[in-house]
Amino acid sequence: MRRDIRKIGYILFEAIFSMAILSIAGLTFQSALQQAILTRGQANDYTTAKFLLEKINADIELQPQHVEGEKSGTFEEPYNRFSYQYKISKVSIPKPELPAKLPPQLRENLEKMFRDYITKVDIWIRWQRAGMKFEVHAQNFFQPEKLWIPEESQQ
Repeated sequence: MRRDIRKIGYILFEAIFSMAILSIAGLTFQSALQQAILTRGQANDYTTAKFLLEKINADIELQPQHVEGEKSGTFEEPYNRFSYQYKISKVSIPKPELPAKLPPQLRENLEKMFRDYITKVDIWIRWQRAGMKFEVHAQNFFQPEKLWIPEESQQ
């Protein structure tokens, strides 16, 4: 029995090549699975952050009046990975020009009712996942009457 010299080692090469292909496919699958798990977690975090942001906004909205300033803190279990910060500020509004043909009484009422500012609320929710930092930001505006201004500042 003679062996053909050209076929010696062919099966070994074929086995090593197949193992390399399978290893690359396994690593690719593992990486894709890891990324899918991370993405699902991030989507869950963004959903949770949105609801926490709405909670903070509702708490602020239920207050009868606001004072300009900032506040921050963290949420209780099971949301202790999430922190919040909000800032209440006064935003100036330019006085619009009223139409010339307005009746005098209506013009007077509009000028009396006009306030040159509005209450602005900025809310941030921050958290970390897998060593990366994330943030959600929202703004809301309230009528001027919701902002408490000390008497000496109003003059």
